[in-house]
Amino acid sequence: MFIFAMVIVPCQTKTTVMPVDMTESEEAVTRILDAHWSAVKAKDADAVIALITDDFLSCGTDPKEFWNKADMYNTIKQMFANPDLKIDITVDKREIRIARDGKSAIALEQMFMEPFSQKIPVRTVYHLVKENNTWLIDFTSTGFIPDNEDIGKLNKALE
Repeated sequence: MFIFAMVIVPCQTKTTVMPVDMTESEEAVTRILDAHWSAVKAKDADAVIALITDDFLSCGTDPKEFWNKADMYNTIKQMFANPDLKIDITVDKREIRIARDGKSAIALEQMFMEPFSQKIPVRTVYHLVKENNTWLIDFTSTGFIPDNEDIGKLNKALE
């Protein structure tokens, strides 16, 4: 048994794991998120769709909004066609967490989205994946996030 261990163990290949540059990864994800909002503000549906994966899923603010890539494209293309739509978004908070292996990330943003939300903040949570050295968005979930003390007022307003 000792001879077997002495022969086999040294012959095993070692996998070298390259350290992930977290700062570079965070900056790359930031560029994708910034490009997303630039495309939205420019009402450029093609540029928005170029930033997402083919198996993309988006959960919108309405419980019925579960969109794949084609659904998202058709929805935003129609929305962006409205010449009266003026989109004003300022991200107030952004957090990015890169996976230890550097192949995926979770990001969240909080903002007010005019014309959709002037009084209640919106939070979008993203999951991004790194495919062929390019970051893409493969999941989003967007929801209104009222202050806890305002929930009673909202419930009353919906009666």
